[in-house]
Amino acid sequence: MSLMTNKMVNVHLDKIAGTLRITGLMIDTVVYLYDAKGDLQYKQLYQSPCLDLKFSKKGTYVLVMSHPNCQPEVKRIVY
Repeated sequence: MSLMTNKMVNVHLDKIAGTLRITGLMIDTVVYLYDAKGDLQYKQLYQSPCLDLKFSKKGTYVLVMSHPNCQPEVKRIVY
């Protein structure tokens, strides 16, 4: 049995457009985006091949990707 993981996720930040594109997540992954204060800015259940997020302002964010069969993946985003 192979280990299920979201480690191969691709996260691309477009600093000019202020968008974050996430690809390669397993279906049924919940994506959370927190600001530097720890306030939840975004939450969505991932059900499509690509997810695009638009930042409302510049700053540091924490992206958490949680799937029921995997350990959560966490990435720091600086926009």
